[in-house]
Amino acid sequence: MMSKEFEVTIPGQFPLAATLTIPEGSNEKYPLVVMVHGSGPTDRDSNAKGMPMNIFKELSEVVAEEGFASIRFDKRGVGASKGDYYETGVQDLIDDTQAVLEFAKKHPNIDRENVILLGHSEGSILVPFVNEKVPVDGIILLAGTAEPLAETMTWQREAIMNDVKSVKGFQGWILRLLKVDKKITKMQDDLIKALLASDEPVIKFKGKKINAKWNREHVHFDVSQPLQKVTCPVLAITGTKDVNVKVSDLVKIKALVPGECETHIIQDMTHLLRKTDVEYSISKIMNHNKKSLKHPMDSELKDIISNWLRNWMGRQAKIDKSEMLVK
Repeated sequence: MMSKEFEVTIPGQFPLAATLTIPEGSNEKYPLVVMVHGSGPTDRDSNAKGMPMNIFKELSEVVAEEGFASIRFDKRGVGASKGDYYETGVQDLIDDTQAVLEFAKKHPNIDRENVILLGHSEGSILVPFVNEKVPVDGIILLAGTAEPLAETMTWQREAIMNDVKSVKGFQGWILRLLKVDKKITKMQDDLIKALLASDEPVIKFKGKKINAKWNREHVHFDVSQPLQKVTCPVLAITGTKDVNVKVSDLVKIKALVPGECETHIIQDMTHLLRKTDVEYSISKIMNHNKKSLKHPMDSELKDIISNWLRNWMGRQAKIDKSEMLVK
């Protein structure tokens, strides 16, 4: 299905620049997918400096093929959006997503009764919190987690240290000689101390600008809590080569969500939603990530999303029909 893209601005203290994509069909109104980014200073297409992922650009085309409108936006302080990214906290990200959602629902070509929130990475943490404030009709979680960020970071640190210890040969000997694993632990501990010692939204750590407000706030956002309140259908997908989140969290997500929850594990897919034949190793996969962006997103992932959207549409049509019969 063909579609048209419209540049829009969501008003507010910090206006947000966005792209609204609407299918070119015979319908007057279309169901909506709101796309919520992962962490970092990313634009509406999920691109960051030196990392052209184009995740939301590709997904806008996928959902348009299924007859869905979509909206994707530049994060606060990124691209054409106003504000300062480094002064943006977790609650700000939730509020911004809510503003985008409510703005899009007012568009004359949007069916406000049929809205889906789609989150990638950190977006999968934000989406359940947004749903608490503005309940939606469907949720898609890509490379998500069921744990607070602090627990995920602890797991990542342990995995990195195990990775260092497992390196063989001369390279492994050098890494152990330099005590790289202990240096990683000390650097993370020093960063946490620096974050907690300051009330400023932004700090400098080892010469690098750090979003201190965002880091501090994440301690208070446990995604397992709002997941337990989700009553709409959920689709959750993670890859076996994802070194940013645990693939086993899919089991936790399914257990937490009281309603219908469909989960999929995609073999060899990374956190960037591309497949790789590189062995499971944090260092090797992270080094390969940039090269993988030369390829489009995983086709299996796209097919799963497309099929789920079709089934979701069929279910919504039955609900609408039953409501009409009751009336």
